[in-house]
Amino acid sequence: MEFRDAVKICLTKKYCSFKGRASRSEFWWFCLFTLLINIAVAIVGAIAPALASIISAVQALWLLLPTVSVSTRRLHDRDLSGWWQALPAALMLPGLIGLATDGEWLFIVAALAVSIASIGLMVVYALKGTSGPNRFGPDPLDDSGV
Repeated sequence: MEFRDAVKICLTKKYCSFKGRASRSEFWWFCLFTLLINIAVAIVGAIAPALASIISAVQALWLLLPTVSVSTRRLHDRDLSGWWQALPAALMLPGLIGLATDGEWLFIVAALAVSIASIGLMVVYALKGTSGPNRFGPDPLDDSGV
């Protein structure tokens, strides 16, 4: 899959689709697209700081659903639930409690756990998907039309 195809699929055909599977190329091309958009927003923010927060908020809201949905479909390609992407956020909750109660050690442990979970997710996103159909649908790389 090419860059243009991946962006088109994620922003139009599957903007908010949490069903099915996404190939590695679809996922990573869309990640590159969001990175490029973030860089462009940062440059605009440096040039026109008054607009930075508005543009950043619009961009974040615009890309939230397609980012979560392509991440979910990527996890589905590995035959995993899309809920795994919520793990880093769930691990950060004890850290926030630690900050609120002056438990700095709890925040440090939670931050370490979030880091490890995030790296683990990146590895899972990078791994090859399951061959053939799985419980989430047909293989996105299968050209047989099944």
